[in-house]
Amino acid sequence: MNTDQHITIRITTPNAHLIDVIIDCRVQSGGAIFRMPVWTPGSYMVREYARHVRDVVVLVNGAPIPATKIDKRSWAIAGVPDAVVQLSYRVYAYDLTVRTNHVDDTHAFFNPAAVVMQLDDYTAVLPIRVDAPAHWHVATQLDASSVSTLPDGLKRWEYYAASYDALYDAPFEIGDHRMAQFDIQGIPHEVVIWGTGNEDWPALVRDIERCTRAVQVHFAQIPYSRYTFILHLADGAYGGLEHCNSTVCLVDRWGFARTRDYEKVLGLITHEFYHTWNVKRIRPAPLGPFDYGKETYTRMLWLAEGVTSYYDNLIMCRAGIISPTRYLELLCEDLRTVHRNPGSTVQSLSEASFDAWIRYYRPDENSPNVSVSYYIKGAVAAFLLDMAIRRWSDGQRSLDDVMRLLEQRYPLTLPGIPEDDTMQALVAEMVGGQRAAVDALFTLLIDSADPLDYAEACATIGLREEWFLGDDPRCSIGVTLRQEQQRCIVTSVRSGSVAQAAGIAPFDELLALDGSCIDVSRWKARMNEYAPGTQVTVHTFRRDEIRTLSLCLESAPLDGLLLCSVSHPTDLQALNYAHWLNLPRTTKDE
Repeated sequence: MNTDQHITIRITTPNAHLIDVIIDCRVQSGGAIFRMPVWTPGSYMVREYARHVRDVVVLVNGAPIPATKIDKRSWAIAGVPDAVVQLSYRVYAYDLTVRTNHVDDTHAFFNPAAVVMQLDDYTAVLPIRVDAPAHWHVATQLDASSVSTLPDGLKRWEYYAASYDALYDAPFEIGDHRMAQFDIQGIPHEVVIWGTGNEDWPALVRDIERCTRAVQVHFAQIPYSRYTFILHLADGAYGGLEHCNSTVCLVDRWGFARTRDYEKVLGLITHEFYHTWNVKRIRPAPLGPFDYGKETYTRMLWLAEGVTSYYDNLIMCRAGIISPTRYLELLCEDLRTVHRNPGSTVQSLSEASFDAWIRYYRPDENSPNVSVSYYIKGAVAAFLLDMAIRRWSDGQRSLDDVMRLLEQRYPLTLPGIPEDDTMQALVAEMVGGQRAAVDALFTLLIDSADPLDYAEACATIGLREEWFLGDDPRCSIGVTLRQEQQRCIVTSVRSGSVAQAAGIAPFDELLALDGSCIDVSRWKARMNEYAPGTQVTVHTFRRDEIRTLSLCLESAPLDGLLLCSVSHPTDLQALNYAHWLNLPRTTKDE
C-alpha cells in the first residue's frame, strides 16, 4: 500500500516507562507542523498529552534539523526541500487510566491519541508498526497485516488505520496478558485481562458473553467483524472508555468476590459495550470527526452517557445477571441521588453536557450545589422518557424503539444527530404524534433544572414511590464530613443550609458539639439523639482560629426510596412492567 507516512511505536525500555515514536513522512517544500492531541474522545477533558513528550529529533537524509515548538502541543519543521523526514520522540507513560498510557515490565498500554502526533492536513491511510518484546502479545481492535521478528530480538506487528480518527480510536494492550474468546453469530469476541485479583476467569468470560448477547439483542445489527474487551485490574480502580470495536475497563482487582462489587464490574463492561452503538455510531453531530486540539462541545451527553447509564443495569436485568428486585434498588439509587442533589435544580442536563470540559472531570467542594451528573440525571431522564413513550403509545412503543430508529437513521457513515429538535421529532414520530407533550417533556428533562416528579412514570409500570429517612441521622445541619485520622473535616456545605448560614465552610474542622469532642461517627450518633429544632453549639477550626457557632438543627430530608408495586396493577401496567424488564427472558426474581 502506498503511503507518505509510516508510524513506528517501540517499547524497548519498559522499566523506564517510555514509548519511542518514529514518524517517517514526506514533507513538501516549505515545511510541516506536527501536533499532539490534547484529549481523547469519550473523555471530555483537556489533558495536555504533550507534557509527556521529550527528546524530539528531526532528521532529513540522516542529518538533524531544528524542530521549533510553536505552541503547547505543536512542533514546526521549516526550510526543508521536498523530502522524506523522520521525526522521533519519546513519551513518558506511567499513568494507569483508560485514557492515558502505562508501561512497565509487565505490559505496555497506550492510547494513540496520547502518543502519536498528527501531521497537519494528512488524510491518507496510516501504516502503524508496533515493536515490543518478542514474548509479549498485542490486543487491539485493528487487524494485524503481518508479524515478524526483528534483528534486535523484538517482534514487530504491522497494522493500517484508515485515518487519524481510526488510529486514535484504537487502544493497544501489549504484554503477557490472558486472553479468551467467544463467538456470537460467527463473530469473534476477545476478552483480554492484565493483572490479577480474586476474579473467577471462566465465570467472568461467561458473564461478559451474557451481557454482550443482551446488548446485541437490543439493537438491529452487529456493526463490527471482531470485538476486543481489554480489562485492567488494579487496587481500588474504576473507569472505562469506549471505542468503535473495543473497550478498555479498569476495575478493582478485588472487586469480583462480593456480589455488589461484581455487579459494578459487569455494569461498567455493559455500559462501555453499549457505547459501541450509542456514541460510536449513534452520536451527536459534534462527536466526530474530531478536532484534537481543542474542546468539542455538545449539549447531548445526556443521550450519549445518560441513556447508556439507564440501559447498563436494565440490560443486566434483562440478561438475568441481576434480579428485577435488585434492578429496582439500583434505579432507586439514581432517583434518590437526583432528588437529594441541590445541583439538580441549578444546572440543566444540556448545560451539564456543554460544561463537561470544565465541571464534570474537575469537581470541587461546591460541585454538589451547582452541577449535576449527566450520567445519573441523564439515566433518570431516560427512565422518565421511556415511561412517557410507553404511556403515549399505550404500551406499544418504548425508548428501545427510539434507539433502534436512531441506529437506522444515523449510522457511522453519515453525519451525527443534529443538535436541534431532531430527537423530539423522532420521539413524536415513534408515538404517532403528541408533539406538544414531547416538546414539553424535553424542556423539563433536558433544558430546565426544575424538580422532577417520578410518580406518573412509576405508575406507568404499576409502581409507586415510598420515601423514608435513609441512612442519615434524623437531624442535619447540611454538611458532608470525612475523617482524617483524628480530625473531622467538612467536605461540602449544602446551599441554603443552617451550616452555611452559621458560617461553616468546606475544609473547616469540627472540634466539638455542645462542648464534647467529636469525630464523624460520634457526630452521626449525636444527630440521631437530638430532636429537630434543637439549638446547639459547634466549635470549628479554620486557618489556626477556633470559632464558636450557634445552630438550630433541621430535620434530615426523606431521601430513602423504595419502588413498590401498586395494590392492584391494571392489565396495561402489568404488561408495561413485563415488557420493560423483559421478564419472560430473565431469571425468576430473588
